[in-house]
Amino acid sequence: MAQQPGIIAIIGWLTVCYILIKVTYIIGIYLLPSRITHFAHVTPNGDSPWALVTGASDGIGTEFARELAHQGFNVVLHGRNDAKLSLVQEKLQKSYPGRSFKVLVADASRVECVNCIKSNQRTQKEAIGKGAPDFKSIRAALDGLHLTVLINNAGGGPSNPTFQLLQDFSEERIANNVSLNALFPLHLMRELLPTLSQNGPSLIMNISSMSDAGFPLLSSYGASKQFLMNLTRTVSLEMTLDDAVGRVEVLGVRVGRVTGVSHCDVKPSLFMPSSQTLARAALSRAGYGHGIVIGYWAHALQGVFVDVLPTWVEHHFIQTVMKKERDTELANKSD
Repeated sequence: MAQQPGIIAIIGWLTVCYILIKVTYIIGIYLLPSRITHFAHVTPNGDSPWALVTGASDGIGTEFARELAHQGFNVVLHGRNDAKLSLVQEKLQKSYPGRSFKVLVADASRVECVNCIKSNQRTQKEAIGKGAPDFKSIRAALDGLHLTVLINNAGGGPSNPTFQLLQDFSEERIANNVSLNALFPLHLMRELLPTLSQNGPSLIMNISSMSDAGFPLLSSYGASKQFLMNLTRTVSLEMTLDDAVGRVEVLGVRVGRVTGVSHCDVKPSLFMPSSQTLARAALSRAGYGHGIVIGYWAHALQGVFVDVLPTWVEHHFIQTVMKKERDTELANKSD
């Protein structure tokens, strides 16, 4: 029994050392200068670099496009609403008259499931006509562009309501959400990797969420975003298997809550930055081979805090937060 205080002291010191190491590592990551211009190289023929940003019609996606244009890229703006994309294009063109912008319309929530894919060519064309994205056509639309950056930003959870038990989600809502967060970036990467490899050094940045750790009431969203992060790890390792494809950095960026989006339009704060601040911070993480990183430093500190909590405390904390989110949504709906 006399040894117990000594063991407790050792555990305490080890915990403190772990926190200090994590914090030091985080500080190091976020003090590094941005290397995004490493991917903004011009071809020997003088062709300027292009970036493709999915989900660019508002929020973080628009700010990614803005920051990339500021850093010397021409930008392809992807979304499913032509009118909204055209408005973003017009605004960016006025701000950056020396850059070029293109619009790419495709509904990321309508990727064909394996049970729907038929060998019959007519059936495939009919499916595409119903709104399913045609990835070969997307690649063809980008032919001739010196594409060096792909930002897989399109994503989100079901809405109206957002927070639900898994048993209350319909099959269609789950399928659309998994298509948006997992299948669309998966097939887009598959289709564009040859181009990005040829144009290297290039960057694929996959945007996830802190809720990919497994938050209740966000089952399809969190799980599909975790799929995207596992895909990031896998493809990143594949890039090192062959020097020919190793010129593509694959980076996963996890983000926390931000302002300036449809569901959170409040004044920015330390732990809830603006979409512009988040986009700039995320792009600054590129070029160092981090693999998967939290984009914004204050969100990373929140992650450290959660990591050191006992499991039961962490679960209780997350459940309390998510119940509050659901109650708020229900209260706003009833008003």
